[in-house]
Formats: sequence, structure tokens, C-alpha cells
Amino acid sequence: VPFVLAPFSYEENMASGEGKAAPSFKAAVVQMTASSDHEKNFEIVVGLCEDAKKEGVKLLCFPECFAFLGLGAEESKAFAQKFSGDLLKRYASLAKKYQLYLSLGGIQEKADDDSGKIANSHVLVDPQGQILCNYHKIHLFDVDVPNGRSFRESSFTLAGKELVVVKNAEVGNLGVSICYDVRFPEMYAKLREMGAQLLLIPAAFAMKTGMAHWEVLLRSRAVENQCYVLAAAQSGVHNAKRYKEMKKGPPRESYGNSCIIDPWGTVIARATTDSPCLVIAKIDMARIERMRLAMPVSKHRRPDVYHS
Repeated sequence: VPFVLAPFSYEENMASGEGKAAPSFKAAVVQMTASSDHEKNFEIVVGLCEDAKKEGVKLLCFPECFAFLGLGAEESKAFAQKFSGDLLKRYASLAKKYQLYLSLGGIQEKADDDSGKIANSHVLVDPQGQILCNYHKIHLFDVDVPNGRSFRESSFTLAGKELVVVKNAEVGNLGVSICYDVRFPEMYAKLREMGAQLLLIPAAFAMKTGMAHWEVLLRSRAVENQCYVLAAAQSGVHNAKRYKEMKKGPPRESYGNSCIIDPWGTVIARATTDSPCLVIAKIDMARIERMRLAMPVSKHRRPDVYHS
């Protein structure tokens, strides 16, 4: 599997403040073209985990729908399982086997109620294979893209109700989200307030919105909150042969451009291929602290005015 490696030293673009010494580590975001063949998807995931281990990666992030991306809502619902089943256990075992922190999101989870819907879930797993969190996507994608396709995620997905920050000494405090969430800066401001240092934003952005908005949204969330942004993305045409055989119209196509962005808003690593790949960069925790001390924007926020 090809990979892109960010340079591990680059000039500061601002005066550094004095911060506590903090660890650094390698993180990677995945770019892939998932399909409705979940066994093939799993093989790709295994190969990427193997490569990440060889490269010394500690935190590996997969895109939305990495385990399954079908032709529509009914296929997603059919694929979904409760997380007490084998699906999540199978992926969690890879974290233990390769000694990685895995960001698995979103993955289709069968809801506990009788609605017949699923949850779009972002799960973090530690190197012991233990589940650290299960975030349910809060903002659901119900849109009519201009001159494009309509999509109603709420027709088959339950919206989440809780924000999640996982606090971890080895890979920092992780603010967890999924795809369309990125358009809601209030959410990320709250994740920062809750202690987030890294913002995880797995996605399957459409081509039109991706070309127009993907990078500017990600860089904005990084700058506003002085956090690293790790954005794993689906890329390319999905299930082209099945779409043609079933005469379902043009196949779904995802924008790609998986990337890692530093707290200054600089894209420090980016995918350069549509093939499955790793995008690797060094996460410098001390850089976060230096920037926050030099420009303490969180202390200058005025919620007394915004929410009055």
C-alpha cells in the first residue's frame, strides 16, 4: 500500500510560547474506496494496519463507511450489527494484533430501539483491543445537492445526542466526530472546551461539496480550535460494476483528499493517489501548547454575548 509521509520538521509561522514538554508520535489517516464487498474491505484494512505498524504509527484513522459502502440505505441497514456481535470484535482484534490505536468511523451499528434504523458510529479502540468510546453522529446529512443527488440520512439513521472527547496520555485528547459534523463549528468549539487536542473527522464527502468545501472546513476547524485535524476520507468510484448491472444510474463517487492539518491550519500531509494509502505525519503535542499560549483564543471567547 502506498503512503505519504509528512516532513517531520517545518518552520514555525508564529512566535512560540513556553509550553510544557509533551510527547510526539506518528499518526496516519487512511484513504480508500470501500465497496459492498465487506470481506474485501476487511482485507484492505488488514493490509493498512500492517503497513502502519511497519511505519511506527501509533494512531490509525479510517474513513466513514470503511467496513461497508453499499448501494443505498437498505443495504446499510442489512449490513449493520449490534456491537456485541462479531463485526466490531473483528476490527477491534486488529488494534491488539498490531498494537495500534484505531479510529473506526463511521461504521453501521444496529440501533437498540424498535425504529428499524441504524446509528452512524465512530468507535475508538486501544492497543489492548478495548473500546474507548462509541460516538453516534449528531448531524445527519439531509440535502439536495445543486444539480446533483438527494440524500436523506435521517430516513434510516438515528441522530446521536452526546459529544465525545477521549482523554489519553499516549495519543492526546481526541475529539470525535463524523463527516457532516464538520460544518458545525459550535460542536468543535465545545470539543475544544472539553479538552480536545486532536479532532478526528472521518468522512465520505461527495465530489461537488468536496471540491468546494472539504479543505476549507477542515483547516477552519484546526485554526479555530488550535487542534490537529485528522481527516480520513473515502475516494473514487464505489461499486461501479454493481451500479451498471443493476441499472441504478451513475455510481457514487467520493472526493478523497485525506489529510492531516496542524493547529496553525497548515496541511502537513495529504493523499496523492486515489488508491488505498496511508497519509502519515508527526503529531507534536508541544506545538499545540505553544500555539495556545502564544494566542490564547479560548480565553477570549465571549459565550456571555453569543448565547444571550
